[in-house]
Amino acid sequence: MPVPELQSLPAASVKHFAWLKNPALQKIIGALEASKSGGNMFVGGCVRDSLLGHPPQLKGVAEPTDIDIATVLSPDQTIRALETANLKTVPSGYDHGTITAVAEALTTEITSLRADIDTDGRHATVRYTDDWDQDWRRRDFTINAIYLSPDGRLFDPAGGVCDLRARKVAFIGDAHTRIREDYLRILRFYRFSARFANAMNAAGTQACEQLSDGLQQISAERINHEFMRLLAGPRLPFILKALQEAEILAAVFPEKANISLAQSVFELTQHHGQGSPELILAALWSEPTKVAVKLKFSRAQKNRAQAAHLAGCWLREQPSEARAKELLYRQGDKTYTDGLILAWAQSLAGARGEDANIDWRKLLDLPKRWVAPANPFSGSQFKKLGVKQGPDMGRLLEMSEHLWIEADYPPDPTSLDEIRQKAVKSLL
Repeated sequence: MPVPELQSLPAASVKHFAWLKNPALQKIIGALEASKSGGNMFVGGCVRDSLLGHPPQLKGVAEPTDIDIATVLSPDQTIRALETANLKTVPSGYDHGTITAVAEALTTEITSLRADIDTDGRHATVRYTDDWDQDWRRRDFTINAIYLSPDGRLFDPAGGVCDLRARKVAFIGDAHTRIREDYLRILRFYRFSARFANAMNAAGTQACEQLSDGLQQISAERINHEFMRLLAGPRLPFILKALQEAEILAAVFPEKANISLAQSVFELTQHHGQGSPELILAALWSEPTKVAVKLKFSRAQKNRAQAAHLAGCWLREQPSEARAKELLYRQGDKTYTDGLILAWAQSLAGARGEDANIDWRKLLDLPKRWVAPANPFSGSQFKKLGVKQGPDMGRLLEMSEHLWIEADYPPDPTSLDEIRQKAVKSLL
C-alpha cells in the first residue's frame, strides 16, 4: 500500500474539524484502523465543507450525514472490522464497494478504494485497490478529492485545497474524459459550481456543452435526483443562465425553458420563504406534468409541481383577495403560497398593466391573517330538510358551499341556515 504524503491543516481551519473527536465517529474510524492502521481517510464533503468553515453537525444526529470514509479494506473486510467492534453495518452500496456503518445515532458511508476498469458513460466496472493514487484519479472534481487522515492531516493530490480557496470547480485531469466516464457529471459540475465557484470553469463548461447529448444515456431517475438538487441549491439565477447558454437545459427537457420566470421565483422565495425545486420547475416549463413524466418524478414531486402551476394560473386569472381566499381554503397553505409566488413572478414580467395595482405582499400574508375554515355543510343537515340521498344531495352540497364562499365564509348559524334554504330553493 503506497503511503500518501500528508500535510497539516491550515491553522485557521483546525477549529472546524472538531467533529473528528465525536465519540461515535471515533468508534467507527477506530474499528477500521484496528483492522488496517493508516488505511482509512475521510474524503469529500465533510473535508471540503470544513475547510470552508461549514463543518458537519454530528451532535445528536439521527439522520445520515455527509461523512464519507475511504478505506483500503474490501467491503467484506470492512464489515468484519465493524462487526468485531460490535457496530451495526448495512450493505447499502455493497456492489459499488460502499458499506454504511452505524454507531449510536451516527451513520457513515465507508467505500473501498477503487480503480476504474471500464466505463460506458453511465456506470463503471471497478476493482478494489489499496492505491490511493488510483482512487483519487477516478473522482470527479479536485475539491471532492481532498482526503483527511484520522489524526487531522490532509492528503491533497489533485490540488483541491488551492481550487477551493480560489472558488474554482474543475474536473480532475481532462474534463472530456471525466464526463465520458459518467455523463451525470455534467449536472454535478453545474450544481457544485453554483455552490463553490466564483465563475464557471472554461474547460469544464466547454466539455459539458460538447458532450451534453450524453445525458440521454443517463436514467431518468438519476437525472431527476441530480437536477432537483441543483434547483434546490444556491445562486440559481447564475447557474440557470449558465445551463441555458451551454444548452444543458434543453438536454434535460427539450422544450424552451423560461429562465427569467424561474429566476424571479427564486428571488421572491429568498425574500419570502418556502422555495422548492418543484416550484422552480413549474416556473421553468409551462407543462410540469410532461417534465414529471419524462424525469419519472415521484408522486409527491409531480403533485407539488402541478399544484403550483394550477394555483399560479388560478391567481393570475383574477388576483383578488376573494380569489386568494378560495385557493387557500381549497388547497391549503403550501399550494397557496407556491401559486402566489408563481403568479407574483409572472406579474413582474409586466404581462398586464393592471398588475401594478395588486398588493402581492398583502396576498402573500393572507395565511397569517386568515385561517381557512372547514366546510360547515353535511348531507345529514339536508336530510332534516327532507332531501333524499342521491344526485340532488351532491348538487345541494356543492351549491351551499359555493354560496357560503360567495358570502365570505360566514360562521354564524343564522347565515348558514339561510344558505341551506337558498340552496334547496335553487333546486326546486
